[in-house]
Amino acid sequence: MHTQTTSTSYYFSNDGDDSNDGSRNAPWKTLEKASAIAKLSNKGGILKAGDKLLFRKGDTFEGQLVILCSGTEENPIEISNYGTATELPILSGAGNIPTGDFIEAVKLTNTSYITMDGLWIKNDRKNKGNITWNTNSAFGIKVIANKWGGVLTGLTFRNLKITDVFAIDMIDWEGKFTLDYYTAKGIFFDADKDDITVTPTKEVGIDNVLIEDCYFYNLGSTAISIRHLSNLPSYNNPVDEEERNLNFVVRNNHFEKLGGDGVVLASVCNAIVEKNDFIDLGWGDHKSSTDRYYGRGEGCWIWDSRNILVQYNKQLRARGFGDTYGAAGHIDFYCKNAIFQYNYSEDTEGGFVEILGDCLNSTFRYNVSVNDGFRDFHGYSLWIAGFVGTDKDPIRSDSSFIYNNTVYINKQGNKPDILIWAKNTYIYNNIFKVMNGAAIGADGVEIDIEEGSELVVDNNLFYGDISSDFTNLDNNKIIDEDPEFVNEGTSGIEGYQLKETSPAIDTGKKFPEPTFPMAGQGIFKNITLNTATDIYGNEVDITNLISNIGADNNYNSKQEDVDLSVTGIIIENDITEIGIGESIKVVANVVPLNAANTTVKWASDNSAIATVNQEGLVEGLTEGVVKITATTEEGNFIASTTITVKKEAILSTQPITKALFKMYPNPTSDYVIFGGNQLVGKQHITIYSALGKAVFSTSFTERYKMSVNHLNKGTYVVVLTNTSGLQQKQKLIIQ
Repeated sequence: MHTQTTSTSYYFSNDGDDSNDGSRNAPWKTLEKASAIAKLSNKGGILKAGDKLLFRKGDTFEGQLVILCSGTEENPIEISNYGTATELPILSGAGNIPTGDFIEAVKLTNTSYITMDGLWIKNDRKNKGNITWNTNSAFGIKVIANKWGGVLTGLTFRNLKITDVFAIDMIDWEGKFTLDYYTAKGIFFDADKDDITVTPTKEVGIDNVLIEDCYFYNLGSTAISIRHLSNLPSYNNPVDEEERNLNFVVRNNHFEKLGGDGVVLASVCNAIVEKNDFIDLGWGDHKSSTDRYYGRGEGCWIWDSRNILVQYNKQLRARGFGDTYGAAGHIDFYCKNAIFQYNYSEDTEGGFVEILGDCLNSTFRYNVSVNDGFRDFHGYSLWIAGFVGTDKDPIRSDSSFIYNNTVYINKQGNKPDILIWAKNTYIYNNIFKVMNGAAIGADGVEIDIEEGSELVVDNNLFYGDISSDFTNLDNNKIIDEDPEFVNEGTSGIEGYQLKETSPAIDTGKKFPEPTFPMAGQGIFKNITLNTATDIYGNEVDITNLISNIGADNNYNSKQEDVDLSVTGIIIENDITEIGIGESIKVVANVVPLNAANTTVKWASDNSAIATVNQEGLVEGLTEGVVKITATTEEGNFIASTTITVKKEAILSTQPITKALFKMYPNPTSDYVIFGGNQLVGKQHITIYSALGKAVFSTSFTERYKMSVNHLNKGTYVVVLTNTSGLQQKQKLIIQ
C-alpha cells in the first residue's frame, strides 16, 4: 500500500544563512548547503521524496549543486524557484569561487524522479583554481549513471535557461585540436557500461527523460548530449534496448548560438525530438585556439540508436566542417528505425540528407530544405555512405527511404552533389528545384547499389540545373516544369506550398511506406503507423492514394474519389464479463472508417457458452469463457475479445438515453475535455483522422482532459464506447 509522505520545501536566497532552518522566512544561502541536504540519507542527507529545493528569483548562486538522492514516481523531488522577481534564479558553476570553477554547475548522480523547473544554469569556466584536470570540459547539468545506481528513471527538465557554458582550454596540451576534445555542453547524460562482473549482469542506464520548454543559448558546443558506453568494442549491439539509454522526449525547446549541435543521441533506444527551433549552430572557428566555440553543429544527429523520431523542427544557419545536414540533422552509422519528418531546414552548410553506414530502415519524408549544401567537402543533396569509423571497412546501409520532400536552392555557388553507396534505396515523389546559378550534381553523381538489391528513383520533379546522371534514373519524372511555389525565396515553410496550378499536384505515386515498429506504443503512443498528414497538415495516404509530389499535398483530388482498402479492425469496447441471460453488443470498427467494404463476420468459439449474431450482439447462455471474433470480409483482418459468462447478473439494465459524452471546447487549439453525466465506469475513445486513420486511443473514467498539441489542424472523428457497448461519434475540429 502506498503511503503519502509529507513534503517539505527548503528555501535559498542571497540574503540567507546556512545556519538558518531553511524555511521561507529563514532561508539558507549556498549551493554547498543544498548539496549537503541532497546526499543519501546514510550520508547525512535529509531531502526525501516529494520535497522541494527552491531558489529565489533574481538571485545568483555560485558553486556546484550535487543531487544524490531520489524521489518516487508519485512524489518526485523538485528543484525550482520562488519569489516575485522577473528573472529566474541563476545557478552558476563559475564565478567568485576561490577553489576554481566547477566542471559541472549541477551534477545528478544515480538519482531518479527529479524535476528541475524554472532555473537559469550557467558555467563559463575561466578560473582553473584547484581543478586543473578537464580544463577542456564544462557542463551546465551532468547526469551520471553507473554500476552503483543501475538504471535511473523519471527525470524532467522544464522551463530552464541554460546559457554561457564554456570550457577553459580550446586546444589540448600538445597544441593539437582533435574532434572530440572540446566539450562545453548544456545537459550531458552519461551512462556507463552494464556491469558484467556480477551475475546476473547489472544493467546501467537512463530511462524516461523529458526535456521541454527550455532555452539554450551561447554554448561552447552541444546543448543536449546523450550517450551510453558499451562492453562491445564496436558498439552496434543487436539487442535494441541493451546498453542504450531509453525513452527520451525533447520538445518545444529553443536552441541558439551553439558552438556544436542542438541534440546528440548516441546509443539511445526510443526517442522523440520535436517542435524545436535550432538557430545559428556550429558557431565559431574550430581551428582557433582563442575562439571558445566548437564550430560544427546541426539540429539533431543520431548514432548507434534505435527507434528515433525527429519531427516538426526548424533549423536555420547551421555551419560545420563535417556532417552538418538539413532536415534538422542526420543519421550517423549503426542506426535502425529512424524517421526525420516534417522538418524545415535553411542555409545548412553540408546539405539535405545524410545517412552513414550499417543503418537499417532510415526515412526522410515531408521535409522542406531551402539553400542547404554549399560546402565543397562532403557537400551533398543526398549522401548515403558506408562509413562506420576510421580504418574500418565500409558497410552499406539498407532500406533508406527519401520521399515527398521539397528541396529548393537559389543561391549562386550552392552546388551540392549526390553520393549513394548502399542497398535497397528508394527516392520518389520529391521536388528538386535549382535556380540562379546553383546546381545539383554538377561536380559528381556517384551511385553504387549492391548487386541483388534495388534502387528506385521514381516520380520526382526536377527543375533547373540538375545532373542528368541523376534525373535519367527516373523513368516517370516531371522535368523542366516549374513546381510553382506560392512565395519561393522566402524564409519558412509557408513559401514552399504549391499553387493550385502546380504540375506536382496529383502526380505522385502510391508506395508501401516503411514500417516503424514502435508506432502506438510507449512514448510513441500518439504516432500512427503510416503518414497521416504532410508538413502543412493536409491529409495524405501514401500507401492507398495518389499524392502530390513534394512536401505539400494541398489541392490533391484523390482523397475524395478513391475507394480505400481495409487495413485492419479494432474492438472498441473493453468487455470482460456478462451474466447468464444478459446480452451486450461488441463494437468493432473497420480501419479506415471510410473504407469501401466495412462488412464484418462475427463468430463465437463456443456457442454453448455464448452466441453472437452478425451485428455483434453477444448473449450469455451458461458459465464459462468464450472468445468472440470479428473478421473483415476484405483482407480477413481479425480482432477478438474474451468474455467470461458468470451466473450472476453483471450488466446494468438501465438504458442510456442521453448523449454519452460532452466534448469541449470544440473547436479547440490547445486541449479538449471529455465529460458528461453519462460517463460511468470505464470509457474508451479513439480519434480518427478524416481519412479514417486512428491517431489516438485511450481509456479513462468519469472525465478526461487531453492535449491536442500532437495533432495537426483539421477535422477528426471521436468514437466513444462505454462498458455496455454503447457507442457514440462526434466531430472534433482542431484549429
